[in-house]
Amino acid sequence: MATQEAKKVLYFAENAISSIQGGGIVVYSVLKGLPPENLLGFFQYRNITPAPEYGDRFHYLGSDRVPDYAKPMLHKREYIDNFLRTFLFEKNSQLDLEHVLKQAAKEDFKPDIVYFSGLSLRFLRLAVLAAEHFDVPMALLHMDDWMEVEKHRYKRWGDIWYKRIIENMTKAAKRSLASTTNSPSLANKVTRLTGCEHKPANNCCEDLLEFTPEQIKADNEIPVITYAGALNWHLQGETLITLAGAVAELNAEGTRVHLHVYAPWEFAHIINANEVPNAVYYKGQVSKKQLAEIYQKSDFLVTSVTFRRNNLHLFRHSLSTKLSEYLCVGKPVLSIGHPKWHLHEYVQEHNCGFSIYMDENYKRAKVKEELRAMLATPKAELAEIGRRNRLLWEEAHDVKKMALETRQAIGLGDFPEEEGQVKCLAS
Repeated sequence: MATQEAKKVLYFAENAISSIQGGGIVVYSVLKGLPPENLLGFFQYRNITPAPEYGDRFHYLGSDRVPDYAKPMLHKREYIDNFLRTFLFEKNSQLDLEHVLKQAAKEDFKPDIVYFSGLSLRFLRLAVLAAEHFDVPMALLHMDDWMEVEKHRYKRWGDIWYKRIIENMTKAAKRSLASTTNSPSLANKVTRLTGCEHKPANNCCEDLLEFTPEQIKADNEIPVITYAGALNWHLQGETLITLAGAVAELNAEGTRVHLHVYAPWEFAHIINANEVPNAVYYKGQVSKKQLAEIYQKSDFLVTSVTFRRNNLHLFRHSLSTKLSEYLCVGKPVLSIGHPKWHLHEYVQEHNCGFSIYMDENYKRAKVKEELRAMLATPKAELAEIGRRNRLLWEEAHDVKKMALETRQAIGLGDFPEEEGQVKCLAS
């Protein structure tokens, strides 16, 4: 377990630390063993339940705080909202900080370090202000290119917003004892923007299983493609449903293959509406242990991103969390979505499996053609891909290696062993 040297961590991110889903599962793995009393967290996404041991340590930040005189003007039109949030930004940030300081005082919590893993300038600015107030260092994990998303969201004020993002990212980086991102591509971008080195942590996760070559083999009469994760329509869902349609048509034409989808409850309505007998199945939301077994029984593991260029900003430079899990169990990966997605580059560079490139002008016939080619791959070749993937996980996705610098910054020792538990995170 963590030693007495473990620091007190003030945590800021839209995603709470979670053992189930969302960006918080990477943080959960990185901070394994941090005593609950050493954490005070502020989060925003209430559809994701914080990890049980930290549940009482998280507080909902709530909607944007604005001065009382501005409240009647909010939500009139997007134009007005963007204007107010741009030009009242520092005042709003100070109101957020006051809220955090009141909660910290109430709990007599004095942090030794601020940990940021957020997805907005609001959370970034708040983290920087808190670090400055307490005069403590920071640790950073940039998960996605939310910076580009906000630049486009704020339209005519996007350049102002983006300048503020870079200024605060740079302030955070200069205070940071450990600066990481979820991919090599994002690390390069943030390093360039801030002038401070950021290292890729590749959405690291813990080991799913004691690996043996036999475990990469699936004994399925009909090949199974498995997807596990979120189905936000404009980020992953639309592309996965396109894949589901292609799988349904292949079965109707005599090419047998099944698509199994494991997604959190809030996405059930999407996949339930697209189930197809003898082709596409919604399998629910399952435990980590069950997911490990499911991966082992699958032939291919799929990860998707939008095929629409205007929706790609957030994930352009990202490696999906589930990629680390897929590599961990040593199975061929299928990446599908926009050609500019960094995960495609990663899969092809490391020979992790197969990629289907889709843009707004995609043709379903082409998607089906590439699926047929994948399904026709000799089993010996698939086994070799799986073996390489497991080695890649050990080299570049094992949290015990990728999170070492962050854990040292926070004063955490060796990772605790939890007897009888599967040790990777279900996304």
